[in-house]
Amino acid sequence: MTENEAKNGEVIWYNERKGYGFVKIDSAEVFLHRSTLDRFGLIRLLTGDQVSVSLATNEHGQVIQDLLTIERPANPAPPTASEPDEGEMRAVVKFFNDIRGYGFVTAEDLSEDVFVHSRVLNDCGFHSLMQGQKLLIRIDDSGRGPQVQAVRLLDD
Repeated sequence: MTENEAKNGEVIWYNERKGYGFVKIDSAEVFLHRSTLDRFGLIRLLTGDQVSVSLATNEHGQVIQDLLTIERPANPAPPTASEPDEGEMRAVVKFFNDIRGYGFVTAEDLSEDVFVHSRVLNDCGFHSLMQGQKLLIRIDDSGRGPQVQAVRLLDD
């Protein structure tokens, strides 16, 4: 392995259960392993965290060797609305598992539950969902069953 100088990047995603994730540095997505977090004394990183890292190169290419600093941007409140916009439907959270990074919601006018992934939540300003929480969602069914593509809190 050869070492490189410190670089700044943004966490694209990190999955605690799988024990790895990726950080965008310049235009590259660089692998981040759980052991790097362990050495820094962290359990998880969130999408959008700004990090300073040292890189190493191994047989697979560039990897993150050490975390040097982490800055977590302040989260604005998730978007809310009292009425659905065109293309949105009302839904209720059936369950959401933070560790696995996914869950399901029950949408009005649909007979099957709708899958929701933590990456979509993060993109919409959420870190998690609670059972029974009321939402407005946009869904997509690209052949693998209905999936949430966007979410807002229902403020009724």
